[in-house]
This record gives sequence, structure tokens and C-alpha cells, in this order.
Amino acid sequence: MKGLISVILILCYFNFNYVTSNEAQKKVYCECDTNQVKIIIGQKEFNSISQYDIPAFEKDSFYTLDSSINRLLWYRDIENPDTTKFTNLWNDYKSENYHASHLDFVDYYLNRQNIELAIQLGPNNDLWAYRTYVFKKINCCYLVTHSYFRHARFVYKSYSILDKMKIDSLFKIIDQLKTSSIVDKPKYSYSAYFADNRNSKKYYIDLENGTKSDSSDSSKTINLFYDFLGKKIKWTKTYRL
Repeated sequence: MKGLISVILILCYFNFNYVTSNEAQKKVYCECDTNQVKIIIGQKEFNSISQYDIPAFEKDSFYTLDSSINRLLWYRDIENPDTTKFTNLWNDYKSENYHASHLDFVDYYLNRQNIELAIQLGPNNDLWAYRTYVFKKINCCYLVTHSYFRHARFVYKSYSILDKMKIDSLFKIIDQLKTSSIVDKPKYSYSAYFADNRNSKKYYIDLENGTKSDSSDSSKTINLFYDFLGKKIKWTKTYRL
């Protein structure tokens, strides 16, 4: 009789642990609801900076703004899936405007709440152009915004909504890249600068010289990185000049 009771107790113990383990897994697992995120980003209030987005704030006043406000609006623009009222006003030739900086980009996004990863590529030979990719967590999804600009003039904007598995696959590629610590002087060869908040660090990759490397593995990994950003993500285009 004692033996039977022992067996029953053991079975109850394992059954309890199995149930609690499954419940814990359910809590950890978070399913990405793309439609829910589309509703959120489609709301007028999303990414809004009320005092500047109201009709009473005229576009003509844009160039009179304090540089810190101008910078804030710049980063809001590259995080926005669609255009803002200021998108077509950015211009490197206006001294009042924000000027793209790798060092400022990573400092701005490092340890930023809800930003998993931010990447800036450039400058290239297409009129000193840059690309930015900002991966922002919204509920169980990641909103990725992609901007392309020449001399701070936006010429392209798009976005995508990814799940954690897709983001994990990008980090696996990044983990294989040969990264370098960021120094105070920015590189003007074509480079990728990262604010990696999953790992709480910033770093860069010299893409121009990396593709010329004797190491075929290095070039192959860089091409995988390009391929992921260009082909593995399904982009929804919102603006092209």
C-alpha cells in the first residue's frame, strides 16, 4: 500500500511540474500580432510630438527651431513608418538642420527604451547618402523603419513588422561579423554603426574594406547582412522622392 501511495505521489509531482512548466512557457512565449501593430502605428498620436505637429505650428518656423529640438524631430522622422510634416524640409545645406553623424546616432540609441537595435550605414558615393534601420519593440512585435537620405534629404522611407524569430536570425548574422570598437573619430569609409541594446553595446563594421578583405568568410557574412536587410525583410514603401 505504501509503495502504491509513493508511486501516486511521484506521478502527481511530475504532473504538477509539467503543468507549471507549460504555463511558464506560455507566459514567456509572446506571439507577434501584425494587425494589432498596424492599428497602433496607424493612429494619429503614434510618434507624435504634439507642440510641433499641430496645424498652428507653421512649416516656415521649422528652421527657427533650437538645434536640440531639430535633432529630436530628425530622430522622430527616421523612426516614423511614414512621412511627417517635416520630412521634405530636411536639407544638409541649411545650417540649422541636423547633420547625419554615426557617433551621434549610436549615442542617441544606445540604451534607448524599446529599441532593440539601430543601424546606420554610410556614407556612400550617392551624394553622401546614409541608410538607417531602427528596430522598435511594440508589444510582441518589432517595428522596423528604414530611411534613405542624401545630404539629409529624405528620398525613401519604408517599414516592416517582424517577430522575434526574425530578429534573432539577424543577430546570428551580426554575431559572425568582424566588429570594431567605436573611437571618437568617425570612419568616412562606407561603414555600419550599431547601437545594440540586446547586448548593451555599440560597435561598427568597416563594410568598404571588409568586402575587400582576403577572408572569403568575412565577405560572405557581410553579403548575408546586406541580403537580410535588402531581401529577407518584406518592406512596405511609404515614400520615394
